[in-house]
Amino acid sequence: MSTKDRRIRNLKKQLRWYPFLIISLAALVLFVYIPMFNTARYSLYDISIVGAGNETFIGLKNYRTLLGQSRFLRALGNTFALTLMGLVTIPLGFFLAVLINSLGRGRTQAFCRIGFYLPNIITGISVILMFQAVLQGEGGLLNTFLSFLFRRKISIGWISDIRYSKIGATILWCWMNMGYSMLMNLASLQAIPSELYEASEIDGASAWDKVRYITAPLMKNCFTFLLVTGVINGLSRFTDLFVLGSNSSAGLPGGTLQSILMYIYQFSFEVPSHGISSAGSMILFALVFFFTMINVKLTGFLEDEEEVG
Repeated sequence: MSTKDRRIRNLKKQLRWYPFLIISLAALVLFVYIPMFNTARYSLYDISIVGAGNETFIGLKNYRTLLGQSRFLRALGNTFALTLMGLVTIPLGFFLAVLINSLGRGRTQAFCRIGFYLPNIITGISVILMFQAVLQGEGGLLNTFLSFLFRRKISIGWISDIRYSKIGATILWCWMNMGYSMLMNLASLQAIPSELYEASEIDGASAWDKVRYITAPLMKNCFTFLLVTGVINGLSRFTDLFVLGSNSSAGLPGGTLQSILMYIYQFSFEVPSHGISSAGSMILFALVFFFTMINVKLTGFLEDEEEVG
C-alpha cells in the first residue's frame, strides 16, 4: 500500500467521528449559544412577549431599572445571604469526613459514606417534600425533637416565619449537599500520605499541629473548590426555594426566600417582561462568571495548561 493510499485510509477512519462532533457542536450552538445571545439582546429592549413584534430598543434602561428596584435588590440580598449560610456544608462535611476516616477503610466506613451521600441520589423534589413535613411549625419533626430535647413545647415556623425561613431553607440545603461535601473532603483526606502524620508524631506534634501544618495546607485545593462551587450553586438556587414557598416565585414567606433566579422566573412566566428578566439573567451570568474565574485562578488551571503547552 502506497503512502497516498495509507493517508486516504486514515482520513476515512477519522471522518467517521466527525458526524458525532458536528451533532454535539450543533446542539451546543442551538441550545446554549443562540439562547445566550438572544438573552443578551433582549436585555437591551423593552419587550413583554417574545415574537409579538413589540420590541423597542432602550439600551441599558432595563439594568438601571433593576438596580434601582427594591424587590430585585432584596432578591439579590436573599441570594447572597442564603449562599453564605449554605457554605456551612463545607466545615460540616469536613467534620463528617474526619469522623468517617477514623473508622478505617472497612465496611463500616463504606456504609457511612453511602448513608451520608444518599440525599444526593434521592430525587430533589422528594427531599424537599419530605422536609416540608420536617420543618412544619405545628407537629413538624424538627420542632418535636427540639421540644423533647428542651422539655418544653417549641413551635418555630421554619418555613412560614420570616425570622426563621432562611434558617429552615439552609437546613434543607445542608441535608441535600453535605454528603457531597463529605465525600470530597474524605477523598482529599485519604490522599494525604500517612507517612507525614507518622513523622509528625515522632517529632512530638500535637493533634492541632497535624491539622494546622499537614491537613489544612494539603486540603487547600479541596476547600477552594468546594467554596467556589458552593457559591455558584447557591447563586443558582431555585427548585427548593420555589417548592418551599408553596410553588410561588414570590419567595414566601414575605419574599424572604426569593432568589435572583426566582425573580427572573417571575418576570419570564408569571408577569411577562422579557426585557427585565433577560437583564436579570445577564446579571446572574456575570456573577457566576466572576466566581468561575476566581475558581480558575485559585486552582491554577490556566497556568497548568500553559506549562503543558
